[in-house]
Amino acid sequence: MTAVPGYLAGHVEDLAALQARVAHARWLAATGQGEDHPALPEGGLTWLTDGRLVLQALEHGDLHYAGELVLWYFRVRLTEATARLRLLQRTVTAEAGGRTLTHGELVALSRTVTDDRRRAEVRAALADVGERLREGRRRWLDAYAEARAELGFPTHAALVRALHPEVDRFVAHARNWLDATRAGFLKRCDDWRARDAISTPSLGDARLVAARAALPEGAGGALDSVRSTVRAWGFGGCLERILVDDVARPGKSGTAFCSPVAPPVDVRVSTMPGTTLGHHATLLHEFGHALHFTAGTRHPADLWRTHPALTEAFGFTLERVVRRPDWQRRHLGVTVDAESVERLAFAREHVRRLVATGLCYEMAVHDGCPDPAAEYARSHEREFGVAVDRGAAWDRMQTYLEGKPCYPLVYHQAFMLRETLWDHLAGRAGERWYAGPDAGPAMREVFRGFAAGDSAEEWLSPGGVPLGQVHGEGEFGPGGAGQPDEPVIGGQAVDQSQRAP
Repeated sequence: MTAVPGYLAGHVEDLAALQARVAHARWLAATGQGEDHPALPEGGLTWLTDGRLVLQALEHGDLHYAGELVLWYFRVRLTEATARLRLLQRTVTAEAGGRTLTHGELVALSRTVTDDRRRAEVRAALADVGERLREGRRRWLDAYAEARAELGFPTHAALVRALHPEVDRFVAHARNWLDATRAGFLKRCDDWRARDAISTPSLGDARLVAARAALPEGAGGALDSVRSTVRAWGFGGCLERILVDDVARPGKSGTAFCSPVAPPVDVRVSTMPGTTLGHHATLLHEFGHALHFTAGTRHPADLWRTHPALTEAFGFTLERVVRRPDWQRRHLGVTVDAESVERLAFAREHVRRLVATGLCYEMAVHDGCPDPAAEYARSHEREFGVAVDRGAAWDRMQTYLEGKPCYPLVYHQAFMLRETLWDHLAGRAGERWYAGPDAGPAMREVFRGFAAGDSAEEWLSPGGVPLGQVHGEGEFGPGGAGQPDEPVIGGQAVDQSQRAP
């Protein structure tokens, strides 16, 4: 186990046990097998709920530990508020397609429906459920604000800047990147809507475009393909410690995810059936996390020093592997047509834009924007050219704050880091690092750096991706939008990807 600071040493095993307990409950809830948030142990948590460990970590400059500890502070302090919200999320439903569905189930369905009539039905059901959940989300946000103030931060912006001193530079980068890429992105939006006859533009159009990118007949299944890839990298032993739930059941999340219940011995991946290359990319992303949690840790505390943007960037980097024709031939048994990868590329570009827009929006709100709903609508309508639900501002804020004090920052940094991390692996194991015997050792080296506390800010220094760079960071690689960074086969580019976080 990586040595921890003295102020934390006496609490390590209690935190690890609490993590396992809560993560297991969340796993059961997210896979439709139980309810979230078990009752917490009575007493003995004063050291976590009074915020002293968070403040000590900040005083010592241990920002990675502070980021982890503040999550536990909020999770424990908001146990009752979250339980009330979860009850609403389980019981507030609407009818769609002859079924009674929760908000989460409707979101999952919206990502797969392509028929215009059913799509409109799901959209209406989502709006109905979202409106009825909104007051509950606001009450949760009020409880969050109260807990944050008790931690000693008068504003959420002050907390974010304490945890992420470089946040303003990344917000500036996001704004510059959005400005530089907006015209080209909106043109691609219009082109896809015309090609797919999408008559009512919405924020979910990119998912609809990607859903029509089916794999060729005879392609290998996602789970088999990913497992064979992991074995080829020399991580076959890790598969024995990764529990996979691939059963479709009511109440299960439609999005693949990885849960480190008690790393490195108990790590879990949830997935649902899927027939697109994007589904394969998503699953490989989650197995990237699972490899990090099993091969890169000896104790749960090892993860507490890992910058979250780095582990997320590692998942994003692995997504690119499924875009390579040689990987497709070996692990899918087919190669993917150019239109399908183009569809997936557009959807991925859309996700990155959502993240950058979300980062700018959140920090504007945290800095005192007087009308968050109006700012949400203004920023998203400008970047995506569609009308949006103003009330969704609260939905997005609550969902993100449950995960991290500034979750869009983590994802924005991760997107920026993908090329740097790919180039790092290529420098260690060759241009086709993912296809050779050196892939495993190169990845294990990366994991060691994560455990040592490598910082995303250091990777994004002038030696990595310059913060001021806005060109050459799009989904189409260093050549700029529309210019593929991969070999061209038969006169058509075949290397793009998609995954929604």
